[in-house]
Amino acid sequence: MVSKLKVLSTALAVCLALVVVSAVALAAKPNQVRGGTYMGTLLPATRGIGVSFRVSSNGKKVTLLSITNIPIYCSGGGPPIPIRFKDAAISSKGAFTSKANYVIKVGPLKGQIGEKLKITGKFLKGRSEQGTLTTTYPHAAACGGKSPYTTKA
Repeated sequence: MVSKLKVLSTALAVCLALVVVSAVALAAKPNQVRGGTYMGTLLPATRGIGVSFRVSSNGKKVTLLSITNIPIYCSGGGPPIPIRFKDAAISSKGAFTSKANYVIKVGPLKGQIGEKLKITGKFLKGRSEQGTLTTTYPHAAACGGKSPYTTKA
């Protein structure tokens, strides 16, 4: 009788452990939509700078990540300069980071890096994602800055 009770309690402990491990694994699972297209804007949205990307069909990569213009955090401006970022791996926690550089096309600084950009994001529940875009201007440090953004699939 004691050995049957021991076996039953051991089996119950193993089942409980499996339930706990499964719950933790599901809670940590990223929320990205596999094969989904995400679109949104830098905040405040009044800037009108779009952010878009795709998630690979296996859910492990962010691809075709781009913004519609480089934000400037000082006076100045010019025509929109769309930027395409490198593909980025999605971590087991649903986060990613990607970088891009804009090389100046004309003028005395032609061929030099005019802007360095870094974007970080994290997938959330409800088919959404949020992150931050950091822009650095090597030749005009005062024009650099950070902007939060949000996207939805």
